[in-house]
Amino acid sequence: MKKLSRITSLLIVLLTGYGVESASALGISGIVRDIATKAVIPGAVVSDGTNSTTSNSKGAYALDEAPGRYTLTITKSGYLTTTQRATVRAGAINNVTVNWALTKSYGTQAIPAANMQYVILAWNDLGMHCDQDDYSYFGVLPPFNTLHAQVIRRGEDASLANNGIIVTYRFPKKTNSALHTNFWTYAPQFGWNVPTNVGITGTRLAGRMKRDAKGLGWVAEGIPITPYDDDGTWNPYGTAIIAVRDGAGTLLQTANVVAPVSTEMLCSNCHGTTNPQLDILEKHDALSATTLVADQAQGIVHLCAECHADNAIGAAGKPGVPNLSLAMHNFHKDKMTATSVAAGMKSPCYNCHPGLKTQCLRGIMMKAGKTCINCHGGMTAMATSIQNGRQPWLEEPRCGACHDAKHAENANTLYRNSVLTNAVDGDMKNIFYCEACHNSTHAEWTTKNVTANVNGVLKTLNAADSAIPRKFQGDNYWIWNCTVCHNGIAQKPMHK
Repeated sequence: MKKLSRITSLLIVLLTGYGVESASALGISGIVRDIATKAVIPGAVVSDGTNSTTSNSKGAYALDEAPGRYTLTITKSGYLTTTQRATVRAGAINNVTVNWALTKSYGTQAIPAANMQYVILAWNDLGMHCDQDDYSYFGVLPPFNTLHAQVIRRGEDASLANNGIIVTYRFPKKTNSALHTNFWTYAPQFGWNVPTNVGITGTRLAGRMKRDAKGLGWVAEGIPITPYDDDGTWNPYGTAIIAVRDGAGTLLQTANVVAPVSTEMLCSNCHGTTNPQLDILEKHDALSATTLVADQAQGIVHLCAECHADNAIGAAGKPGVPNLSLAMHNFHKDKMTATSVAAGMKSPCYNCHPGLKTQCLRGIMMKAGKTCINCHGGMTAMATSIQNGRQPWLEEPRCGACHDAKHAENANTLYRNSVLTNAVDGDMKNIFYCEACHNSTHAEWTTKNVTANVNGVLKTLNAADSAIPRKFQGDNYWIWNCTVCHNGIAQKPMHK
């Protein structure tokens, strides 16, 4: 084990003695905590593969490192081994902070799927979709949600069940979106001539799922649900029931999965509560010489993507006009403190993205202390990356940038479209989607409970987030146990 330099050791003693979160050092330093209790963990060994050190009584550690790119591994008895990547850049004093949130070892329970013939792995593609309560002034995004599923026929030689089955979806509490949105009144003006309760892709609130583009599973794309149940209850984590039947209609298996959507885009934090939509149009007219207010007064409304390209809905926009993501982040990057309400938000991103009640960032990354900014950067960084050529929605932060190569996405492929390519068992390669076992972006298992006051009652909104692993694996973790799909197979790691 490499000894820390004298100055590094002195800095750790001085800073941790005063309770500083991460010890300053020449190289890499940080704090090690339990992901569930947040208690510091002493005695954890952090290694770069050559040099290593151990966290002290306050959970602090530090490694002297020369400039370079490092893959760090942390080990502690009773906890899962975890990796993170870090880059030390040249400079007189350049400390890189790498904090750790360790998950306790698990896996002693009986696996419920062992007594089942079929397993359904289902997920939402993004972890949260945004929607609007009112379309009478402008349109940002339509009601749109997408569910995926893979069906496994269990056995020693488990396989995907893609033939001879029918896969359906339905929302028992969300059967009539038109009760809670005026989208279909204005949809033709936005270029979507679809019947009431039909999404812009032609998908309904219930029906059959189709084979996906890779031929590996099933998909229902563009489901037009809202965050309101039929009875008016605000429910941004609506539960869908996925059902699998054989050709004769015999029910083979069911599973519950969340289709999250929220209208908690808090424009009112800066644009006022009287009529924030009108205020937005007025400011747009003043700054861009448009006539949106006059148009709206005559009953003419516009889709933002009419001018501002938006890859989220495949809209090309107009030449010379910044795409929607750039326009929003670049214009608002210096305005998150424009009002005391906006400045007081728990996360600046929740001023626009759902939100204090919705808490769309709820996955294990969030439980580990990561924020939107850790992956996406701040608003200036978001705008700059697009100005430098990044395509919003098509080029996003990558798991492999922070984790080791074992857990990286496929080359030039988004996480939500990536599949397992480095399985220990070769028969599993190129079969399972990453999201099938880890859940969707921003909601990676194990998710943090989201609680909110609903009609005077404090409720856990996202209870169904972990319904899949609970039903088939007997816990809330990612799909890690081989018995979920196989009989008579010894437990192995999923990645090699």
